[in-house]
Amino acid sequence: MDMVEKVNDMNETKDRILGILRATGRPGIEAVITYLESSSYFTRGCYGHHKEYGGLAAHSLEVYDYMSAHAVATSSESVAVVALFHDLGKTARRDGTGHGHRSVRILEELGFGLTPAERKAIGNHHDRNPLDYATCPLLCLLSAGDCSSTGSWKRANPDKCRRRQSNK
Repeated sequence: MDMVEKVNDMNETKDRILGILRATGRPGIEAVITYLESSSYFTRGCYGHHKEYGGLAAHSLEVYDYMSAHAVATSSESVAVVALFHDLGKTARRDGTGHGHRSVRILEELGFGLTPAERKAIGNHHDRNPLDYATCPLLCLLSAGDCSSTGSWKRANPDKCRRRQSNK
């Protein structure tokens, strides 16, 4: 794929992400969109997967597609917020905290309100505390989507996540 095709793919990904975010109608979403457009969110790759140009946004969209297809008792708005913002912290300089916690901090600094479940899912999506997974179906679903996109099924079992969501 040449650079022109990569840019076209990235623009399609960007347009789709912005449409999904605007459809949430959440207060503060335009401030977050402004941040996304001025940061490396749409152009950078991820650390160990999706390393290509636009990989971070492509990965986030894959997580969104997975979560949307497997969500049982979760609002579509929370799915969009969690999937598309879970790696937002990768656009900021490392500061000794994990990128999930940086993601939460960025969103809060921009005035974007998160529900307690969204905050827990985004902030803890790489933590391995079984109690978090048992008490937060959104975190379990995000972890399964993240693992699906990265090909790392060692961290999550989507069947357990579905059962936890339906028992919510």
